[in-house]
Amino acid sequence: MSPAVTREPDRLEIRAPQTPAVVALATGLVGIAAGVWLLLAGGTASLVLGAVLVVFFAVGAVRAVLRLVRGRPLLVVTREGVDDGGSIVAAGFLPWSEVGAIDVLAGRGGGMLVIGVRDPEAVLSRATPARARVARTQAGRLGSPVVLPPTVLPLPAAEVAEELERLRPGAV
Repeated sequence: MSPAVTREPDRLEIRAPQTPAVVALATGLVGIAAGVWLLLAGGTASLVLGAVLVVFFAVGAVRAVLRLVRGRPLLVVTREGVDDGGSIVAAGFLPWSEVGAIDVLAGRGGGMLVIGVRDPEAVLSRATPARARVARTQAGRLGSPVVLPPTVLPLPAAEVAEELERLRPGAV
């Protein structure tokens, strides 16, 4: 079992693997170093490009550090409901009464976990306008705004779907 997954009889907690965040942090540090080198090289083009590199890669490095430090779970599933922190909308807590079908759709790199919601607009209203636009398009294609791609899940989507169904009230 992955260290990113905690299974208890009445609870499942899934965290994102740390490897992508570590890679993003390393890439950000290399990009910042390249930008600083260009800033020190002098010349107008080098100064502009160096400044752009430093800002761009600093933002990525800060986001990677926040992912490593904060470590909010992607998904917490209990008998009460599903707490989504990993989809594009990061819907938050969804009681089982708001959850519809749980599906796995084939996707590049593995299956996508689609957690159907009974009122997609209510979920989208909790997201930022930019995220809601993307999620609305996604919901039109995939049937729900709550979708976790295989790139964020540390285990196969089918296995997660089975665990969700196991913890859904009324499951045997």
